Amino acid sequence: MPTDPWHVLIVGYGGFGQALALSLHRSDNIAIDVFTRRPAAADQRLNAVSRFIHHLPEIDLARYDIAILALPSGALASVLDRIPRNAPRATVLSCVKGMDAETHAFPTDLIALHLPGHPIGMLSGPTFAGEMMAGHKVWMSLGCRDPAQGQALAARLAGPRLALTATTDVRGLEIVGVAKNIVAIGAGLVQGLGLGENTRASYVARGIGELQRLLPSLGGRAETVMAPGALGDLILTCTSRQSRNYRFGQELGERIAPLSSEGVSALVPLAEGSRSITSFLAFMRRQGATSPFFEGLATAIGNPSTMSAKLLATID
Repeated sequence: MPTDPWHVLIVGYGGFGQALALSLHRSDNIAIDVFTRRPAAADQRLNAVSRFIHHLPEIDLARYDIAILALPSGALASVLDRIPRNAPRATVLSCVKGMDAETHAFPTDLIALHLPGHPIGMLSGPTFAGEMMAGHKVWMSLGCRDPAQGQALAARLAGPRLALTATTDVRGLEIVGVAKNIVAIGAGLVQGLGLGENTRASYVARGIGELQRLLPSLGGRAETVMAPGALGDLILTCTSRQSRNYRFGQELGERIAPLSSEGVSALVPLAEGSRSITSFLAFMRRQGATSPFFEGLATAIGNPSTMSAKLLATID
């Protein structure tokens, strides 16, 4: 039997938000609204959108079954603060892969603070926007603490362009989403410094192992690292120059010889992982966890003269 359309809101219409709208769009059972400050471009992406909203106070979450936040971490708190707190109908799914710079909070914590009463989850996976907009299928994980709700959401949102695997480990998925950008900077550094493909592969493998070790002490489950939306995202982000974090690390490594430590610091804000590393280390310390791997990478970024040695030491 036909079902009533689900009403989906995507907050953020950059490259990924546009690609997600196209991947979710099915004219028979999903209606998509979008929040964007910019005027909509006249191209194929308009076909996937029912309505554009240009002012945050106009958003009524009671109208939607799902609200998906496709935002940079630095914009999340200010956007949430201006969305009206209406009846908590919508399930809010975060696609944010970073942490709040001031509070060191994860995105789902900020969502719970600003939008109390809403069910909260996460979407994560290897999702380069250009490939999604070209029509390629993507595989993601959908994190939801209620297993029945997670399975129902995954079944309803999945389609020809989007495969979804449900998991109840929202925090674990969120941790990997933050940490994979940090690992990718190190992978790019290894490449940019000319340490070789063997070393880069060993570095990434060490990062995956470190996340498996850390997750239980940070509120997640070790097996979440192997989830489709976690491991796939790690591999993609750590191996492709389409990844801003990998490219940031590679270009930093290639330019390291003539740079002073002040020059390195000036480059750091350009990638999500470079903004998150301080918050991630602060979170680990609050949980009583330590990680020579992540601490070593942070030290390496700030010490150009000994960067190669410090990166190699994180693998041993």
